[in-house]
Parts: sequence; structure tokens; C-alpha cells
Amino acid sequence: MSNNGTRRIRFDDLNLFVKQCYLAVGVPEDEAAIVADLLARSDLRGIESHGVMRLPIYIKRLEKDFVRKKCRFDITRRKGASAFVDAHGSMGHVVSYKAMQLAIELAEEHCIGWVSVKDSGHFGVTGLFPMMASEKDLVGYICSNSAPMMAPFGGRERIMGNNPMSYAFPAEKHDDVVVDFSCSVVASGRLILMRKKGEKIPLGWAVDKEGLPTEDPYEGYEGGGSLAPIGWHKGYGLAVAHEILAALLTGGKITRNIKSLYEEDPTGIQGTCHSFMAIDPDCFVGRDAFKNSLDEYILMLKSSGKAKGVEEIFFPGEIEARTQKQRLEKGILISEATCRELDSLAARLGLDIKYS
Repeated sequence: MSNNGTRRIRFDDLNLFVKQCYLAVGVPEDEAAIVADLLARSDLRGIESHGVMRLPIYIKRLEKDFVRKKCRFDITRRKGASAFVDAHGSMGHVVSYKAMQLAIELAEEHCIGWVSVKDSGHFGVTGLFPMMASEKDLVGYICSNSAPMMAPFGGRERIMGNNPMSYAFPAEKHDDVVVDFSCSVVASGRLILMRKKGEKIPLGWAVDKEGLPTEDPYEGYEGGGSLAPIGWHKGYGLAVAHEILAALLTGGKITRNIKSLYEEDPTGIQGTCHSFMAIDPDCFVGRDAFKNSLDEYILMLKSSGKAKGVEEIFFPGEIEARTQKQRLEKGILISEATCRELDSLAARLGLDIKYS
């Protein structure tokens, strides 16, 4: 254990532990491997709010049959470069992995691929899915709706999701540009993580159930509060657009009817909807030319004038890429609160977790 109450674990060891947890509750090996890699990779890139911190609730939902242990991925319509999928309440990680794969296949055939999904579940870090496309020199995009987390601009009732989105663009010499954010100032997972650590949140991140700004992470989300939208009316507008592209396009559940990941509901299905896109630059300027141009653009950004006190300008996704390289070498930091939950889960399932 380190001095600040964290522990380290190697990526491969964390990946293996997560996979064993899913296998222990009856998930097929190939699907357990998909979820394990995505969850462990979230912490590897420093996005702890959407990584193994969520593992206990994911496993609990599987044990209660709130989520399908084996993914059902029914392509109900397929026309040209598009496909429509019904996931029937399957695990969001596996559904999204398969949907992005399908979008990539469509893009390789048609220049662009668009896949929309209904009745899925929580899928963790949004940016990991468009990165599947950028790893193949394609441009990737995803948007989704979510359980209610925000009030509409000017309102006080929590009926909207923070509806995340992400783009990933392949570069030649630099790490890929990855733009990944939700329409709230921060994700709900950040508040949950800070509540577990006993920390306050900055004013402006959330409001309590009365609509008043709060520094209490519990009051700002789990206690009935609402996350604040980015850019106020602009974040609200983005959330509406994502809802239309994800839920209204598929005829799936709108945010107001989606079940929370932490909600005890015997009907099970969260009903999250997602849309995925992949674009092949070869149909435009060409893959090599696009990647080289992106390198030049990145250099322009990084070499531009810095504000007082700023040592380096980062492009989107650069900090996460650096964190990944560091943690592959030194191990992944896991908070003590999360370690206690993982240790309890391991004991309950009869498994071992190997810290560094």
C-alpha cells in the first residue's frame, strides 16, 4: 500500500481478476474477456470512475439476473452502411464492443458505417469504443443516452441523462486524438468515487434536490441531486441531440425511462441506447495523408503560446495515453476504498486478487 491509501496492481493481473469474476457468475469466456479488458483498461488510462470501481455492481446485477449473462445481439435491420441492433438487456460493454466492430466492418465496405442499438446497458468508458476504429486507421464516434442525471436547462427535475459522446482520430507519430466527455460537468462516477474517498466536490459540479449548488457528492447525485450540464444551455442542447441520435432513432427508451445502474428493479433491463459510427479516411484525403495532417495539427496545438504558469499544452487523449504507458510499467493505482470492495468480492466468489 502507498502512503496515500492506494494500492498498485499490474494490468495483466487486474485483467485476469476481472475476467475470473465474470466467469464465476456464468458469463461465457469470450465475453468475460471483452469486459475484463475494457474495465482494466479504464483504470490503466486513469479513468477510475468507470473502471473496476464499478465491478461489484456489475457482478451483483448479473447475479440477480438484471442483465443477460450471454449477450444477445440481434441485427434486426441492415441496409447499406447502416445496421440496427436489439440487445435485449445484454451487458453494455459486450454490446458496444460488437456494435463498434460492426460499424468498422461497414466502414471498410462502404466508407462509413453507422450502427444504432436499443435495450443495452451501462458500457463504462465511452472513448474505448471509437478507439477500436482509430486503431484500424479509421475515425470513430459514439453517442449514448443514460439513466436520469440532469435537469433540463431552467428546470429542477432530474429527467435527462448526461448522454456521453466520444470521437477518436488516428495520427501517425502521435497518440490518437480521443475526445471523450459527457454533457455534464463531470460524470456521476466521479461523485461516487469522491463520496467513497470522503472528499468534497467543487461548487458548479452538481446541485442538490432543491436545485441549490452543493459540495456534497452524495447530495449532488445519490441523494437525489442533479449533475450540472457543461456550458449550461449548450450542454443541455448536446444532451438533447444525443438522446435523439440514440433513443429516438432506435425507438428505444428515452432517458426518463432508463433504469439506474444502482437501481434494484426486477424487470432488469436498463434500456440504454447507443449509436456508433466509423469513417474511412481513404474515401476522402487518404489514410496516410489524414494521419500526417493530424500530426501537423497536433504540433501546431502543442507549440502554440502557453498561458502563464502552463508548462505544456495537451491534445485530447494525450494525458490518458501517457497515464497508460506509465501504469503499464509501474502498475495501476487503485484507491483503498475500491480495494476493500474488490477484496470483499474476491472473498465472496472464492477468488484471489494479486496486488503488486
